[in-house]
Amino acid sequence: MENCGCGSSSNGNELKEIVNFAIDREQEAADFYYDLSKRSKVQGIKDELIKFAKMEEGHRDKLKSLDVEGIMNKDIEPVTNLKISDYMVDMTPTPDMTWQDILNIAMKRELASMNLYNALAAKAKSESLKQMFTSLSKEESKHKLYFETIYDDEILKEN
Repeated sequence: MENCGCGSSSNGNELKEIVNFAIDREQEAADFYYDLSKRSKVQGIKDELIKFAKMEEGHRDKLKSLDVEGIMNKDIEPVTNLKISDYMVDMTPTPDMTWQDILNIAMKRELASMNLYNALAAKAKSESLKQMFTSLSKEESKHKLYFETIYDDEILKEN
């Protein structure tokens, strides 16, 4: 997203693309956690994963409710390059994944979401928009910590 003039009318579609990208990532995360909940044999983990899926849907809904046109009319500094590909997860879930693989993907997904929202918060001039992205980033960091803790307890301690 070179030279994103997020906020200028000539490049207003860039901001829409960024928000739509974030909406898509939140939906993918929700779908991912619902799928993981079906694979888990531990009821407590199933319940947590469903909670995460619902939180991700809440994030998606917050982003969907953004008044992108209104934001575009505000003075938001240009974004040179968000490096969207840096926020992509490089591992694709498969039916034969191990629990370690699942945790690895979950941690990477949460880190990618956290980094995306941090980048968006850093570029937002609107204080309310900055607060929303910062809040979303903090929620994603809590999810990441949850999976890191499980990984530490169940994978690293076994090795």
